[in-house]
Amino acid sequence: MAISRRRFVTQAVAGAVSLATLPALAACGAPQGGGSTAPEVKFGDPVNVTFWHTQTGVNADALQSIVDKFNASNGKNITLKSEFQGDYTQVYQKVIAAIQAGSPPDVAVGYESMVAEYMRANAVVNLDDYALRGPQAFSKESLADIFPSYIKNNQYEEFDNKLLSFPFTKSLAVQYINEDLFRAAGATKLGYPGQFYNFDEFKKMSAAVSRKEGPGQSVVYGQNIRLDASYIDAFIYANGGELLTKDKTKVRFNEQPGIEVFEMWGNMVRDGHAYAAQGRDYQPDFGNQKVAGLHDSSTSRPFLREFIVDKATGREKFKWGAGMIPQKDPAKPVTVLFGGNIVVFKTTPIKQAASWEWVKFFNEKDQTVLSAIRSSYMPSRRSAAEHPDLKAHWERVDPQGKQAFDLTPYAVAEPSITAWQSIRDVLKEALASVITQKQTAKAALDDAARQSNKLIDEKR
Repeated sequence: MAISRRRFVTQAVAGAVSLATLPALAACGAPQGGGSTAPEVKFGDPVNVTFWHTQTGVNADALQSIVDKFNASNGKNITLKSEFQGDYTQVYQKVIAAIQAGSPPDVAVGYESMVAEYMRANAVVNLDDYALRGPQAFSKESLADIFPSYIKNNQYEEFDNKLLSFPFTKSLAVQYINEDLFRAAGATKLGYPGQFYNFDEFKKMSAAVSRKEGPGQSVVYGQNIRLDASYIDAFIYANGGELLTKDKTKVRFNEQPGIEVFEMWGNMVRDGHAYAAQGRDYQPDFGNQKVAGLHDSSTSRPFLREFIVDKATGREKFKWGAGMIPQKDPAKPVTVLFGGNIVVFKTTPIKQAASWEWVKFFNEKDQTVLSAIRSSYMPSRRSAAEHPDLKAHWERVDPQGKQAFDLTPYAVAEPSITAWQSIRDVLKEALASVITQKQTAKAALDDAARQSNKLIDEKR
């Protein structure tokens, strides 16, 4: 299964853990304003830090290698213990229960909407006090090496733009293409730098590559459509649209750019140029050349490759790549980034400082390179691209990883308001109603906007 953004449903909270308890927790102390600094600490005595994560398989092995390196080299007598806690929803449930019990973990992974909920409970450490000032801060040069969008992704507008989390497992929305099929259909732009295409070109090339064997029956589809809000967000941004008003109190996805995107997808399905696969069936469909293009997470590369490589010969069945999604203005490209972050919880001054040492270490160049080689995540630093090990890996094993990395400067954060996680499901349902021809794009998005604005009001 591809390691894309996992579905996190705030309503499905198990047992006694409930979001309804958070306002009571928050009443114990509202999040404080800026200007504070982290308490001074002196390392030397042993300090143990617990890190709750979601990684499995080869990703877990890569993470443990970094943990072991940190424990052996931090020089501050810090011992980090990494603990697998299930998927992101399960981590969220356990963190909420731990906050209620007054014993949160020292560090955990989480999506932005989760971090916002923890902040409502006044349980989150403001990392501005560690990352940007004081003895443990990044140097200006080191901080500038991290992609700005990765930092912005972790600054929460609901909480005065405080830096409440830091990058962990990052990826971005890309357009995978079967180069052989598109070139055979006459395509001259494939979405690589210097070859970004607009929406009209995207529709034409998708139509040109599609082949039908009978009325309404396509043997090759131009595109697969993901019923996932991250890609809805990406395409609306790419079409020049906005998702929220400046004050974050209303949605804007039902304006013309969003309507045009939904109309495009509805028309492409109607005309047999696109379809929405069940689950992750688009992966074998791509490998079997049933579909020529699809938008998906950059983390899907190894999973697609499994179906593209011929098991008998060990060779890829066709030439393929990871490019940019279509753009309203190819000169001003944009896509979205997503993935998990690391959040530090309020415990004790020494544990908070030790936790930040881990977060900082994980985001140093050597670790972000190791993670990029041994997992499918993007490195957080620009300089990683010059590391000889990563360059060799991209050249020999994963050229699509380099193609995706080259798109990172164009990736922007999705909304981080508390209500957005629920709004994701609303957007998904709206798109489903359009591609099944149950509603027009405008009607579906207007309905979605009404529901979403209500959710925003309820969460404020």
